[in-house]
Amino acid sequence: MVVNLGQSINSPQNGTYYVNDKMRKEWYNKEDHIIENIPLTGAKSATDKFMRSLLVYTPKGLKGSVNSNFYEFLSMGAIPYVVGSATLIALSNLANKFFRPQDAYFANKAGKNMAAGVLLYGLFKWAGKTVMNKMVERSTGIDLDLPYKKNVHNLPETKNDKNLTSVEFHKVFESVDFPRWDLIEKSGDSKNDRYYYYDKITKKMGYKDKLNSPDQIAQPKIKEVVSKTKAAGNISSYLWAATGVALGAQKPFVTFFEHFGQRPVGKMLKTLPKCAFNTVKNSFIDLVNGPSKKSNFVGRILVGASLLSTVFGWANAIKNFKAKEHKTEIDFNKNFKECR
Repeated sequence: MVVNLGQSINSPQNGTYYVNDKMRKEWYNKEDHIIENIPLTGAKSATDKFMRSLLVYTPKGLKGSVNSNFYEFLSMGAIPYVVGSATLIALSNLANKFFRPQDAYFANKAGKNMAAGVLLYGLFKWAGKTVMNKMVERSTGIDLDLPYKKNVHNLPETKNDKNLTSVEFHKVFESVDFPRWDLIEKSGDSKNDRYYYYDKITKKMGYKDKLNSPDQIAQPKIKEVVSKTKAAGNISSYLWAATGVALGAQKPFVTFFEHFGQRPVGKMLKTLPKCAFNTVKNSFIDLVNGPSKKSNFVGRILVGASLLSTVFGWANAIKNFKAKEHKTEIDFNKNFKECR
C-alpha cells in the first residue's frame, strides 16, 4: 500500500490511498514530533509538566499504576522544590508578627532577603544554563533546548480501557547517547529534505557546498557539542544560582519589597519590570562593592566565576567545531587514464 500525504482526495485509486488535511493532522498529532521552540514553549511545557505532576502523576504513583514511568518520577521532583521553597519563605516571615517591634523590623528584613534569595536561586539557575545554550546555538546552529512532543501508548488498567495515551514533553538532545535523529530527519523543510537540519550544521562547520551525506559528518559533532555543553552547563547553572542567592541578600531587595507593599496593585504591576531591573542592577553593584574589603573580594569572585564559567563552557563547546582542511597530494583537476 502507498500512502500519499500530498493529495487532498480521500478515495482509493490504483492501489494508492489519498488522505485529506484532517487525516494528515490526526496522524501527525498521534506521532512524536518536534514542536516550535518559541520563548513561551518552555514556560508552557514546564507549567503542563508541573500540573500533571500534581494532579496526574502523583495519584498514579500512589495507586501503583503500571503506566507510571521514569519521566513521571523525574517530573514530580518539581513538587518538593516548590513546596520546600514556599515553606522556607513562610518560616522566615509568618512568625514576625509575634516578635517585639524592634525584633520584628530586623526579622522582616531578613525574611524579605530570604524570599528574594529563594526566587533568584531558581531564576538564575535556569538563566545560567539557558544563556550558555543560546550562545552555543548562535555559534554552531545546535539548539540544545529543541523540544518535541511524545505520545505514549499506555497499558490498559481495567477491562474497559482502550487506546490509552498520554503526552510527554522532551528535548531532542536530552540524551547524549541516543538523540532523536529520526525526528530531526522527519522535520525537514517545505521540500521535505531529510538533510535540511544537517546542512545547516555543516554550513556552520565551514563546508561551503552541500554534502551527499551530511548526517555522517554532523551527528558525531553534534553529540560532542551537546556533551561538552551539558557538563559545563551543570557547573555554570549552580554558580549562577549561588550568585542569585547572594543578590537576594542585598539591601535593594528589602527596599523593593517595602516599596511595592505600599502601592496599589495596578500601579505596582505597571512599574514592576523597570523596578525589578533597577533592583537587580543595584544589587549587583552592592555585591561587587560591598561595605568591606572581605565582602568585596567574595562578591567579585562569585560574580567573576559565574561569568567565566559561562564563557569557558561556550568556548569549550565550540572548540574544534570547525571542519579541518585535509591536505592531499592528489590533483583532482588533472586528467587520468581510465583503468580497465
